[in-house]
Amino acid sequence: MIAYAPYLILLLPLLAAVSIRLFLYPFPRISVSVSTLACLGSFMGSMALLFWGSSLGQGIVPALPWIEWGGFRANFGILGDPLARGMAALVSGVAFLVHLYSIGYLEKDPCRSRFFAELSLFVFSMLGIVLADNLISMFIFWELVGLSSYLLIGFWVERPAAGAAANKAFLVNRIGDFGFILGILGAWALFGSVTFADLPGRAAASSPGWAVTAVGLGLFCGCLGKSAQFPLHVWLPDSMEGPTPVSSLLHAATMVVAGVYMLVRVLPILEMSQATMMTIAWIGGWMTLLPALLACQQNDIKRILAYSTLSEIAYMVMAVGLGVAGPAMYHLTTHAFFKCLLFLAAGSVIHGCHDEQDIWKMGGLGKRMPFTAFVTILGTLALCGIPPLSGFWSKDAIFAATAHHPGLAAVSMGAGFFTSFFMLRMILVAFGGEPKNDAARHAHEGSIFLTAPMALLAVLTLVGGLLPVESYLHFQHPEAHETWTLWISLLVALAGFVPAYFLYRQATKDPISIPVLREKFYVDEIYQRVFVSPQDAFARLTDAFEGWVVRGFLVRGSGVVARASGQGLRLVQCGQVQIYAAVFILGVFLLLGWLWRQG
Repeated sequence: MIAYAPYLILLLPLLAAVSIRLFLYPFPRISVSVSTLACLGSFMGSMALLFWGSSLGQGIVPALPWIEWGGFRANFGILGDPLARGMAALVSGVAFLVHLYSIGYLEKDPCRSRFFAELSLFVFSMLGIVLADNLISMFIFWELVGLSSYLLIGFWVERPAAGAAANKAFLVNRIGDFGFILGILGAWALFGSVTFADLPGRAAASSPGWAVTAVGLGLFCGCLGKSAQFPLHVWLPDSMEGPTPVSSLLHAATMVVAGVYMLVRVLPILEMSQATMMTIAWIGGWMTLLPALLACQQNDIKRILAYSTLSEIAYMVMAVGLGVAGPAMYHLTTHAFFKCLLFLAAGSVIHGCHDEQDIWKMGGLGKRMPFTAFVTILGTLALCGIPPLSGFWSKDAIFAATAHHPGLAAVSMGAGFFTSFFMLRMILVAFGGEPKNDAARHAHEGSIFLTAPMALLAVLTLVGGLLPVESYLHFQHPEAHETWTLWISLLVALAGFVPAYFLYRQATKDPISIPVLREKFYVDEIYQRVFVSPQDAFARLTDAFEGWVVRGFLVRGSGVVARASGQGLRLVQCGQVQIYAAVFILGVFLLLGWLWRQG
């Protein structure tokens, strides 16, 4: 039975979610405790697997029989390789801190039992993705993550904006998931297996070609949806309608990095096609820059961080496209620490300012919330890649990989400039100056449940760069760092602070107004006109066809005809023998007349 113990890492959050919904829902305090303890149990199990699971090779954890049909066979198993163990520890650890934070953040919410049940379902789904040993299992958990994120983003059901954001996230991800499942089917058709342990050898034995490129791009579609990369990036900023702990969990080490993790898993397939790799690299490269530009004109503190997430995930995607999975996972790890910290700090600000999210309605928070201000500055420096914080080391590894790709180096370093600009803009406007309303004047730090997780994440943000992520995962490190990439990326990041300081240190309103950035390059409007409006028009047309033709003519018309026929036949069936005899005689005469003409 001990061999099956790793399954408890996966099952504990599921058991918590089911027990809360079925039995504990009327008892919020017990529900919160059960969900939090289950996540703690998964984290402890993941840490045990991380440190003492080195003897677990792929397939050592017993797999359970699952699908066997013709020549296709897929078991349900748990991976025991370093990548899976490390990701499980990261996901469950961040999720546990978010659980603690949520206790304080939602302490007065009447629906917190439902929140923690959905949170447990999300943790179960995400752990399933990182522990799945084949693409079919991963896809099932992939869809469960989509479901649970839909529930969490739309948690405040009384807010129409939350429901709209949840629907948008769900539908946009379905587009990417359709391509993903085509890629999975293509992988099985080409390589005869969907098990991660088999794919490297079978891919190496196959010949590159257009089919391999198509499979790789199909798999990449899954990343476009979950990791919110162009053109399926539009759902992520709107997901900020959910509670801030949800935003932190989605953006730090779970849903939006699932696409990067999946790409690393299927890298042997992707590397068979140079076209696929360059497509991934350039989409990632441009997506480092475009969201950073958009964030410069956003006023919602959570949306600013959401656009920074889009940019940072793009760094990881670009690294995978360049074939350096080690730096991608290194940055995924450090990003989990400082981005989770920044979102929790933003939640602390919103909580302290009585649900205010507009940075231009804050001000002076540095004096009233000094701890939150400190950790925000710390997270910002890590995000901008300033040494010696964790983000510097992981970003430097990615910039080193762009040394032989000047175009990618230029756009990604440009993103670093604008990241520094919009983050210092946020800090100066929200934490500097004087309070701009009563909410800011009476702002205060939250309870220990809010501050303790931020303190732990602040420590990890400081020392996270020292974690031997690449060596633990046994990824080959890129060539020795080019000195020019290190210095130029650092100088560009520092340069971004300069204009932000002079523009916003005493600003009471935004001195810059660029509508095209404020309106997100009008991508949503373009999608509305090109895709949504024609679809709505077609829906109205089919509704009219169904109403007039199907229901009006075919259904109701056939009913009218049947009813009229019945009325006519009823007149014949009058019950009078004389009329029946007359009709019979008339029929006989008509028959005799017809026979006479035929003769």
